[in-house]
Amino acid sequence: MPSIPDPKKLPRSRRPKLYIIHGWTYTVAPWERTIGLLEKQGLVVEMLNVPGLTTSSKKVWTIDEYRDWADRNIPDGAIALGHSNGGRILLNLCSEKPDKLSHLILLDAAGVYETSNKRDVARNLSKRLGFLKKVPGLTRVWHKLTGASDYARAPENMKKTLTNMLDSDKNLNLAKVTTPTSILWGANDTVTPPHQAEIMHQSIKDSTLKIFPGWTHAPYLSHPDELAKAILQAYRHPPEVKPVVEVTQAATVSASMAMKKAAEPVVPSTAPISATLAFKKAAGPSADDASKMSAALAVPSSKAKPAATHSGAPLTRRQRAAIKRQFEANAPQPVATAAPERPEGVEYEAADLPAPEPQQIISSASVPKVGRLERARRKIGLEPKVATKTSSKSVKSAAKPASSTKKSTKGKR
Repeated sequence: MPSIPDPKKLPRSRRPKLYIIHGWTYTVAPWERTIGLLEKQGLVVEMLNVPGLTTSSKKVWTIDEYRDWADRNIPDGAIALGHSNGGRILLNLCSEKPDKLSHLILLDAAGVYETSNKRDVARNLSKRLGFLKKVPGLTRVWHKLTGASDYARAPENMKKTLTNMLDSDKNLNLAKVTTPTSILWGANDTVTPPHQAEIMHQSIKDSTLKIFPGWTHAPYLSHPDELAKAILQAYRHPPEVKPVVEVTQAATVSASMAMKKAAEPVVPSTAPISATLAFKKAAGPSADDASKMSAALAVPSSKAKPAATHSGAPLTRRQRAAIKRQFEANAPQPVATAAPERPEGVEYEAADLPAPEPQQIISSASVPKVGRLERARRKIGLEPKVATKTSSKSVKSAAKPASSTKKSTKGKR
């Protein structure tokens, strides 16, 4: 924030400075009182004379030419005030060069484009009734008919210049102005109404707006003392620059927040588990699994060889039955165990092992009995005799035709 030192302690060259571009006027004399009050407060004021208005010029000016003129006459980083058309020139300068000024002060500035029927009528009357101002005594009548507008009073080259200024507002983008801006406005301004000040305030991001009751479009004429205080206050307290907030894509934010909120699940490797299952299946049940088997599997079969007693004599059938009943009564009941839970997210690979062959059970009823004679034949090494079941009646019947044939042959002989 620039400080206003005591003017008695600093030379004029080192005092803070304010550049002013006046509006559409042909004299800056009405500004003398306001400028004098600012000088007494230690502020150096430099009024820039606009070509074609307060300095002579025969050319037709454009807004781009006025913008370049202001750029040449105002140093970088300075603080400048623009009134009316002067505010329009500074707004175009700041929209093209945001870093040109460190602080912009607008006083009833122009720059908001609006259609005006009154302005169009004044242009037409000035073209058709312009000869009246040359007639002695009719000058006031001519100004009254044309509305005493700036366009009616301007020379021909400045009439075209003013048209260029008004048309340039169509292309002015106030949102491009990023310079801290203090907006001072008169509530009774009819040339640039207060609603235009509100448009500027809404469009310029780092801006402040103060509307003063009773002020007209030219407060340096109606309220010079109050205007000096307002300018000094604005100079000492520029608007605060709002920080720029970077906005990222919603998809990127959602994805990053999801990654932070839900950690990636850790899936264990299935190779060790698959290998363990394969080895377990190939090796058969372990000692722990065997202990959980049914007690019926541990009971010896009735066809098994009888166990010997402590004396070496075989057990009788009655003793084996008693031992079996006692063993079954004391055997623990099988406990149903639940299958182990598999962790979620783990895939089990099938072990590449051959399927076990099904057990074949041969019934003893289908095995033919072997007698003593057959066992003896097998010991000697003879082939086993295949028994054929034929009835005695069929043997006798088969033998009868042989005897009959013999009788028939004898008879023939």
